[in-house]
Amino acid sequence: MVSPLSGEGGSARQAALECLRRVDRGQAFLRDELHAIFDRLGLEPRDRALATQLATGVVRHRRTLRLVLSHIRGGRSHQFEIQAPLRRILELGAFQLLFLDRVPAYAAVSEAVRQAQAAVGGAAAKKAGGFVNAMLRGVARLVLDRRSEGRPAPDAIPHPEGGVVQLKEPVLPDPKESLAAFLGTAYSYPDWLVARWLTSFGPKEAEQVCRWSNRRPKTFARVSPAYAAAARTGSAPLGEPLAPGPRPGTYDVSPWPVERLEELLAAGALTVQDPSAMAPVEALAPQPGESVLDFCASPGTKTTQMAEAMDDRGRLVACDRSEEKLGPIRRTAVARGLASVTVCLSGVAASAAPPGGFDAALVDAPCSNTGVLARRVEARWRLRPEDLEELPRIQADLLERAAALVRPGGRLVYATCSLQKEENEEVVRVFLAANPSWRFARSGLILPGSDHDGAFWALLRRS
Repeated sequence: MVSPLSGEGGSARQAALECLRRVDRGQAFLRDELHAIFDRLGLEPRDRALATQLATGVVRHRRTLRLVLSHIRGGRSHQFEIQAPLRRILELGAFQLLFLDRVPAYAAVSEAVRQAQAAVGGAAAKKAGGFVNAMLRGVARLVLDRRSEGRPAPDAIPHPEGGVVQLKEPVLPDPKESLAAFLGTAYSYPDWLVARWLTSFGPKEAEQVCRWSNRRPKTFARVSPAYAAAARTGSAPLGEPLAPGPRPGTYDVSPWPVERLEELLAAGALTVQDPSAMAPVEALAPQPGESVLDFCASPGTKTTQMAEAMDDRGRLVACDRSEEKLGPIRRTAVARGLASVTVCLSGVAASAAPPGGFDAALVDAPCSNTGVLARRVEARWRLRPEDLEELPRIQADLLERAAALVRPGGRLVYATCSLQKEENEEVVRVFLAANPSWRFARSGLILPGSDHDGAFWALLRRS
């Protein structure tokens, strides 16, 4: 059971540890578990931010943290495995010592010792605390300094905010022996995934994908049309300053107070959306008065983007595979008073199509999430090579079903938040080979960057 602790950051560290325990226990998503813990504890915004940084950081850098801890333990007995509760405490402490400059080393170590003693309890508590203390002091001694410049090396771990953490001795493998293993351990990804990026993008861009997928992502939002005109004049109609994002129509709302952001989201003034996620709808270019199909619509972010592009005039059918997924779309459409939006199950989308078919369709297919690993931190550890065989079959079926509902002369955008060719170019290639009435127009692959996620889209037209 989690309870607020005395000491600065104590509640945040305990909340992060509880979240890691829940995520390890099953298939829960870290973000959902954090919100549930925050609601129960009533943490202050500052502690919420730290807990989020700690929990996501440990999951994101888990492979690197375990390598460092294994290195520290190298001279110790390997006759026993570290118990899961102590392992999580060690990883949480090591993350702070390696990557959080503003957390004093003594605070990270002492809190980890206290957590270890509480986790083990009884006569073994003192021994557990001593083990954690020795391990984390070893990590602290291993760190030479933080350098704002520098390249990753066997003795230099890349820092997620740039530069490197310089170590006193080599820990990472030699990149000359295996670049995939070096990048995988340095940036904390499975070797097989890094190897695919190296093949697809080459060494330089593959490392950039690794780097930017480890960033602390900013929060961007679209401003609803009712507020957009005022925003363009530089005023602050939302009560907060608007900093333009990297794509027209987006704004960086990361610095805003959480309470104010949630209030504006509930009011429909804002829609949180990464800039790269806007690209598929921009490529489809839905027009006022058209009939448009959003075939994999949940949670409705792109649905609202299309409705705004259509001035809420025409017919926009948003569908998905279950009522549970349709719930958020229905609530959003009602809250914003979107008259053009019709919500239905994808199995009955054909009955909602106009005579002759839809003018345009968007298939934002479920995928591996390799373009959004900065936000979906568990995905890198849950994805398996065989998933990249199964997912394209599901994606191809969705594309076929949606395309059958588009009229001759209509258009369709197939999109994913994946970087993998199997889910992107290959799905489109196979579809076009089997459907000669469709032709390729153009496509875009957006690799993760300093201020955006990765995404893929392809615009197709029916003869």
